[in-house]
Amino acid sequence: MNPEMTMLETSKVPGTSVYGASRESIGEVDDLIVDTVSGKVRYAVLSFGGFLGLGKSSYVIPWTSLKWDQELNGYVTGVTEEQLKSSPDLDPTSLRSRDFEQRLHTNYGAPSYWDLETRTN
Repeated sequence: MNPEMTMLETSKVPGTSVYGASRESIGEVDDLIVDTVSGKVRYAVLSFGGFLGLGKSSYVIPWTSLKWDQELNGYVTGVTEEQLKSSPDLDPTSLRSRDFEQRLHTNYGAPSYWDLETRTN
């Protein structure tokens, strides 16, 4: 893939479709949560509308749980209904807590960014 094809302005990510593992449209990206020190995207806020009959409309998932699919022109995730239902609720102070982040990553079975960065440094 051409390196220019791997970049996307963050302003264009909200509204991008999210697809389930079987490539069915399940929702869209509402927002991104960025680490202010590193500048890296850490989480995505997703909305699922009526998908799965879930009570909440927005969910925070680790950015590493989404993979870009060029054919679909959207993100694919293997996140399950059970993981969404058991996801910890986000409030304005949640992301200031490493405990909250650890619970979030554990819930989704996603490696934590702080562990990944420790291994690559």
